[in-house]
Amino acid sequence: MNTSTQNLCKNCDTELHGEYCHRCGQQDKQYMRSIFAVVGDLFGEIGHWDSRFYRTLRGLFLNPGFLSLEFVQGRHASYVPPLRLYFFISLIAFMVMTSLIDIDIRPPTPEDIERVNQVQQDVQASLPDEAKGLVVSSAEPSEPLRLSLDDTDIPFLSEAEEVELEIKLRQLADNPAQFTKKIISMTPQMMLLMLPFWALFLKLIYLFGHRYYLEHLTVALHTHAFMLLTLTLVTIISQAVSPLIGVAGWNWVATIGDWVTDLFIIWLFVYLFITQKRFYQQSWPLTAVKYLISGMVYFALLTSSFVIMVIIGILNS
Repeated sequence: MNTSTQNLCKNCDTELHGEYCHRCGQQDKQYMRSIFAVVGDLFGEIGHWDSRFYRTLRGLFLNPGFLSLEFVQGRHASYVPPLRLYFFISLIAFMVMTSLIDIDIRPPTPEDIERVNQVQQDVQASLPDEAKGLVVSSAEPSEPLRLSLDDTDIPFLSEAEEVELEIKLRQLADNPAQFTKKIISMTPQMMLLMLPFWALFLKLIYLFGHRYYLEHLTVALHTHAFMLLTLTLVTIISQAVSPLIGVAGWNWVATIGDWVTDLFIIWLFVYLFITQKRFYQQSWPLTAVKYLISGMVYFALLTSSFVIMVIIGILNS
């Protein structure tokens, strides 16, 4: 009797035939045990998650289309799920973009105006007489930034919301640095907004591929996670080497940093093309045509999402 009791599920009293109950799914695990056993399990879970995470990152960054193919073919346990991976990388991207990108937009000081005037005078003096009239001689600051809706009608906003947007636009015009930084920080949210529409477009352009919408959404999640990861790396490298530009003895580091960021951007476009080829397994010419069409549609979606996110961001500021 005691033996049979020990082989019953503690949650539903069903007889166990393995580590998990076939009726309710609860694991046959003893949670009331020594603290040393709990700590050991904790480090084991962390190590297991770490191995999945690094395996996922390696596949995401170096092997276009690989993670999406693995997921749709049912191999899930070895990798971080697509949605969780996207949210994790978007969180990192948000923190990097809001903390590292420093935007300093300010009106010109008298010293700035004097310096510009001096440069213009030097340029004027070095030009032949017939060319001197082509150089603008005034260094006065231009008209302040004006952001206004005027008679523009935004379909999804009520009249009261349009008035509120107009007021906040004028407030942000007085602080363009805050406005620009807010837009940059909204990049992850903007890409998240695009995801379902982008997956729907992939479903349409590969209509005869007999794939479910969720398969296209998986590709969209992985490619957007890769794009955010690449943009994050480019931002980190650019911000790290920018103080070295013009510094004697360190220009070579800035040059290498520029080369690396250029390679990342090139790899981004190559990666997306290879992903389409590998996942959808169509010919190279057909993939190239669909890649170009996808690029144009993606730009339109990006622009629309950007405008919507900016309006939402301003209204919530």
